[in-house]
Parts: sequence; structure tokens; C-alpha cells
Amino acid sequence: MPQLIDTISEILELAGAAVERNHQSLEALLPAEAARALQLREHAVLNFDPQAGNGSGELVTYQSELVDRLFDLMQNKGFFAEIKIADQHVKQGTAAAAQGRFTALNGLLKAVGAVEMRLNYACVNFKYTARSDEKKEGFVRAVINEHTLSAVPGLIPQLQMTTYSEGEGYLGLEAQPFKQVYVVARRQAQQIIRHELADFQRSLRRRLQRDVSRLNEYYQSLIDEIRRKIARRQLEGKEREDQEGRVRATELERNRKIADVHAKYAVKVEMEPISLLRLNLPAMVVTAELRCRKLSRETSFIWNPLLKEFEAAPCESCGAELYAMQLCEEKLHLLCRDCAQCEKCQRSICHRCHPGKCPKCGEIFQRI
Repeated sequence: MPQLIDTISEILELAGAAVERNHQSLEALLPAEAARALQLREHAVLNFDPQAGNGSGELVTYQSELVDRLFDLMQNKGFFAEIKIADQHVKQGTAAAAQGRFTALNGLLKAVGAVEMRLNYACVNFKYTARSDEKKEGFVRAVINEHTLSAVPGLIPQLQMTTYSEGEGYLGLEAQPFKQVYVVARRQAQQIIRHELADFQRSLRRRLQRDVSRLNEYYQSLIDEIRRKIARRQLEGKEREDQEGRVRATELERNRKIADVHAKYAVKVEMEPISLLRLNLPAMVVTAELRCRKLSRETSFIWNPLLKEFEAAPCESCGAELYAMQLCEEKLHLLCRDCAQCEKCQRSICHRCHPGKCPKCGEIFQRI
């Protein structure tokens, strides 16, 4: 019962109520909207002791309708929160450190300055369900720098090492549109889910191979028996054609059964976002100049004080983590090796500039 009292007290406070606990009861001053939703008076007394006499408030148990109304009241709460991380000790000499940490493989990279700024990070929690012959559910988290679109998976565990407060924090660098942040977060979550489902899929593949092997053995034995019958009786003409037809029908039935088994073990994964936590924290933002041939552009690298290291720069095509990068020869996009060339003709091609196919050989690029 104490757990029920504590939970209901927290829910009422989140709904804006002033709550006072007194042994086995709660006294609450409720906002008008919350009182209507809970079908209570604005001044309500909730009693959790079944032995208490009449007139001591509304009795609440785990089976009470009030409990259902409380959770209905909170069903749209908790989807979004913002916290501001306290000031941190930031690294000095980050411009020189960035120049040593990041490398442009086909161009020049020069750090030109560093300044402390506050940045936002989106922590998006997803629920996923994988359905096949079995069902597997789970939760994954993607943490994305909203300015550079870098994935920063190690950030959340570091929150225990610092202090923070609720509320929105100021920014020192323009953030990307949230739609774009969400696309990157979803892609990051999909990669985590693929990793989490690896054992699940290996188990399904073993069972698939076992069932396909059994079907092949069974139907092959039927086909072999028909062929032995043809040879033993030395069938010719219409009788042979009838038996050959049985072989073809058996092969078709085998292929249909195998296709059914593949469908049975195929994995369908559904995922949906369930909450967003936005983190505002200080960081060192290093401005760097990139040069390749006659082109130049500026980009930013982030030294994260909670991680005590530089965040990897994202490939601007697939999002892969980069410290050594190829530069696009058209617009100086930061690219991984795979996204900087055509796998077929091996020419330098930017998959961000040409997302569909290679403009030189026509090879269709695989979507990541």
C-alpha cells in the first residue's frame, strides 16, 4: 500500500495539485481541470486504510476506479521534458586538439577557433516489436546532437556524474530542424535494434534451415520414389508423362511449402517513439576550415565535457561516425569511404549529392 500512496501522490503533484500526506491518507488541493477529470472535489481527501470509518475521505485501493482515472489523466504526460546541465569544466586548447583528432583524407582541415557554447541534445526513446514465428519487444534510445546531427550514445550514463535542473536552457549555436533530428534518431535506433535482434534472428535462421531441410528431404524422397517407379517399370508414352507430371507437381508443392516457411520466419519490425528528453549542456565548439581543390567551407567539431572527448562527426550521407573523412569534391560534404565512391566503377562519387545512382556508370546505390 505505501507504494500506491507514493505513486498517487506523485501523479497528483504532476497534475498540479498541492498534496499533504498524513499516515494512511492524502489531502490534496486540486486544479479545477484535474478535479473534473478525477471526479473529485477540488479539496479532496484520499484514504488508503480499509479499516477507517466513514467520513474519512474516499477509500482508494488497487481496484478503485479512481486509480484508472488517475492513469487516464497522465496518459499524455511524460512524453517530453527538458533539463539543463550545470556548467562544466571545459577543455582548453581544443582547437589544436581538434586538428590532431580529425583528418581530411583528400584535403586540408584547419581549426581556426574554439568557443564555449550551450548545445541541445535530443534523447529519443523508442519501443520496438519484432514479429515472426516468435515475438520480441524492447526499448532503445538514440541520443543526437541537434546541431551537428552526431550520434552520442554514451551521454545519458554520464548524467549521474553531474547536476542538472528542469527547464529550457539557452543556445549558442543554431539547431537543425527537429524533423531532420528525428530522422537521424530513427536511423540510429534502427541500427541499435538490428544489433539487439541479432541473436533472435540467428535462432530463427537455424529453425528456418532445419524446416527447409526437412521439407527438401521429404519431397525429394517422393520424387526419387516416382523416378524409381518409372525406371523399374520402364514406363513410356502416356504412363511416363503422367508420372513426370507427378514429379513436377511434387516440385511445385515443395517450392510452395518452402515459400510458406520463409514467410513464417520472416521478421517484421515495428517501432514507435514514446518519449523525448532534451538535454542542454555546455560544450566547446571548434570551427574548422575545410579545403579541397578550389573549394572551401567551414564546419564545427564538438568537444563534450561529459564524455571528455570529441564527438565523432557524422557522415553527411549515411551518418557513420567519422574522425578521418573524405571530402566531397562538389560541395565538401563530410563522407565515409563507402559514401565517397562508387563500389562498381571505383570513381569518386558523393552519395549525398547523387543519392540514387552513380552518374558515371549508372550503378544503383544501396539505400542505408
